[in-house]
Amino acid sequence: NGCVSFRREKHVPRGGPDGGDGGRGGDVVLVADQQMRDLQVFTCKIHFKAEAGGAGQGARRHGANGETVMIHVPLGTQVSVEASADDVDAGEGDGAARGDGALVADMVVPGEQVLVARGGGGGHGNARFVNSVRQAPKFAELGEEGEGMWLRLSLKLIADAGLAGLPNAGKSSLLRRLSNAKPKVADYPFTTLEPMLGVVNWSGEGEVFTLADVPGLLEGASEGVGLGHEFLAHLERCRLLLHVVDATGYYETEPLAGFRTILEELGAHAHPLADKPQVVVLNKIDAVPDIAVEELRESFISEVERLRESGHPAFTYMVDGEVPAPEQLVWPVSAATGAGLTGLLHWVGPLLNELRAQVESAVEERPRAADQYPEVGQVEQSDAGHVLYRPKAASGSGFTARREKQGFVVTGDAVRRLVRRFDLTNEEAIRYVGERLDRLGVYAALRAQGAQPGDDVDIEGYAFEFQ
Repeated sequence: NGCVSFRREKHVPRGGPDGGDGGRGGDVVLVADQQMRDLQVFTCKIHFKAEAGGAGQGARRHGANGETVMIHVPLGTQVSVEASADDVDAGEGDGAARGDGALVADMVVPGEQVLVARGGGGGHGNARFVNSVRQAPKFAELGEEGEGMWLRLSLKLIADAGLAGLPNAGKSSLLRRLSNAKPKVADYPFTTLEPMLGVVNWSGEGEVFTLADVPGLLEGASEGVGLGHEFLAHLERCRLLLHVVDATGYYETEPLAGFRTILEELGAHAHPLADKPQVVVLNKIDAVPDIAVEELRESFISEVERLRESGHPAFTYMVDGEVPAPEQLVWPVSAATGAGLTGLLHWVGPLLNELRAQVESAVEERPRAADQYPEVGQVEQSDAGHVLYRPKAASGSGFTARREKQGFVVTGDAVRRLVRRFDLTNEEAIRYVGERLDRLGVYAALRAQGAQPGDDVDIEGYAFEFQ
């Protein structure tokens, strides 16, 4: 709050008002942190509050500004509004889902910052209200309330490649074999119950890519069948899908039929995952005779050719300016023995480098967050070179006046801010608010509605008598 103070000093007659302004409240900012891997920290703490600004003091001393709270979230976090500041002020928004909220940000750039709750401005001290008529004001402005809201944070893992396939196709075994990740591996379906990430050193010289494993998919997964549908979103950010097929047909499904089932489910997902570049990985060849492996490989090569002729985008992507031959997109491997994995990695590694370069060139042309999300506006360029975005302030500075049975009602952003920022038990403050309302045109609007002296007027929940 602003300060009400008068200078009282020896040898300084008529010192006058010298109340200082209050400090502004701190902001709440989300920061994309590439060191974080999940949202587990938010199971223990869900309320975050920035520091309030300090009160103004005499001798025109300004109150301290409140410190900003920086909340770190993993890359790939999507932020949506579940309850607005008005809902929070009204006591609503208990953290439960309230339907699809407005998307505030999609945080995919390391260090990216999004201001989600703005601190309130500091109130002016009484020294600010001096004029030729009001030479000794005994009131000051109250500090503005900061914004508050409930946010929903949802994480879509960011990985270079993702493993897709039926349950028990050996996806977790591949991840364990290719990286230092330690997913659970067992001889039954749905061993994997949550997404796993691993880092694959494919060249042996420090060139790496990240690999994601998600629970196996079933027919109807896009409609909610099985476990995999809950995690399909994690594959949306992958540049490449490694479509893992069980060469033994363990899940009582002929390999080619299972392959087609997964393609259909990927295509039926809200975000068309089937359009992503794919490489077919025929796993568990150690349990299949060599002649059967070759026959299976030929059948999948023919299937890839058929899909390519039909224009399926998953198998028509370009590598070094050329479309890969079907033979380069089908790889028989064994996660158990390591057979075929070296060749697979030396194909996938350079392929991901090519796809990564294509994505980075597209990101440079990506529209600003302020264009993608109307709730967000560009604020400033940070020292690290990252652009800081914040939700835009509520638009509109006018008001509306209307007549109702119980009296007259005035609403609007301008009058709300005015009546909330002054102590309406202070007679001088009430007179000042009345002057401001008159300058805003509120009195004229009420007269036009037929208001007479003595009528009750409700201004944003505050009762006034029209004079």
